[in-house]
Amino acid sequence: MLDAKSAASLLGVKTQTLYAYVSRGLIRTAMRPGTQASLYHREDIEALRQNRRGSTPSADSADRALRWGASTQVVQTAITVIDPAGPRYRGKLAVELASTRRPFEDCVELMWTGALPRHSLVWQPPPQPSAFDLLVPTLAGLTQRCTTRQLFALVAQAHGAFCGRNPENAIGAPALAGRQIIQVMATAMGLLGARPQFDLGREPESVAALLARSMRLPESAEVVRLLDAALILSADHELAPSTYAARVAASAGGDLFACVVSALGTFEGPLTGFACDEAERLLRQVDSVKAYVQSLWELAERKEGVPGYNHPLYDGIDPRAAHLLTLAQGVASMPPRARLVLDCIEAGRAKMQMAPSLAVGLVALAAALDMPVGAPGGIMAVGRAAGWIAHALEQRLAGYLVRPRTKYIGLLE
Repeated sequence: MLDAKSAASLLGVKTQTLYAYVSRGLIRTAMRPGTQASLYHREDIEALRQNRRGSTPSADSADRALRWGASTQVVQTAITVIDPAGPRYRGKLAVELASTRRPFEDCVELMWTGALPRHSLVWQPPPQPSAFDLLVPTLAGLTQRCTTRQLFALVAQAHGAFCGRNPENAIGAPALAGRQIIQVMATAMGLLGARPQFDLGREPESVAALLARSMRLPESAEVVRLLDAALILSADHELAPSTYAARVAASAGGDLFACVVSALGTFEGPLTGFACDEAERLLRQVDSVKAYVQSLWELAERKEGVPGYNHPLYDGIDPRAAHLLTLAQGVASMPPRARLVLDCIEAGRAKMQMAPSLAVGLVALAAALDMPVGAPGGIMAVGRAAGWIAHALEQRLAGYLVRPRTKYIGLLE
């Protein structure tokens, strides 16, 4: 917060102009404790400086910057930035974090608190209400009818409902609620297999170990390491549509359960999480490298976009995908089908100049570890929940309603 003199000086305007900006909703104020003077939000002043570029704001720039909500197209964040090497969480390169053998929980702490912990935390398992067991057969029956994101939304809402009308308050702290949401989503992966199960466990275990147990994978150190890497690389990707949805929900006062469910709904689109399912489907349905390349060619010819390839933020291969493909290649005892998947991806790169994105990397790792159908998209969502929650918490601190304005272009009577 800044006083009037400092705020005006930073903007390079007179105090009267500063007051005009306040009256137009461009700068938020708060009363200085114990006085009648106002303080001014530095964040708004910095945003206004950037929009002004040294000139008096026009009506259009005022419309863009109006904070009856944040109608600017750029949201300030200290969580994630993307460069050619991939996303950086609080300044730390995600690929490097995934290479350090740190658990996913360390990445979560970094994103939520701004610092890597000296000693890794193992989260306590949340209580599993006995009545929740009655829902498991119904939820398991839905796995063939819905995507993993829809399944996660149902499970998260059900778990929240058992906690109370305001589950975040009932749990006791935002961090604890966030952990439980991630644990519940990871546990729901057990509903995807041939023998559905939903067991939150009774002893502390890492999220990666919980995923391995839920999907009935070998609970070896190597499998846990690979799952940790996949979760870390999935944790955030700047202001993706689903992340923006989480921030909108948070700005309106929604609790973390509401924020994550809102994000899951947005993550369902063909340009976001659903692309992971489509990339998996393409690689599962072909029986040869030639057939796969032909499928890619047909999609490219129809100009429909090829799911899982050519992410617009990267000139070549997505660095996250490159890391996951390397990890998948190193799995010692992969099933024969996994080798075909890896050969298909390599052929797509060599013959079609297709650049794999995170989705294809997750599909490759899932094939190498023989995960159930739907697992790649599920892992992406479990990991991304950490980023959604980080952005929701940051939006709360920002203290404004994300409510863009419209420019009406219809008819007037």
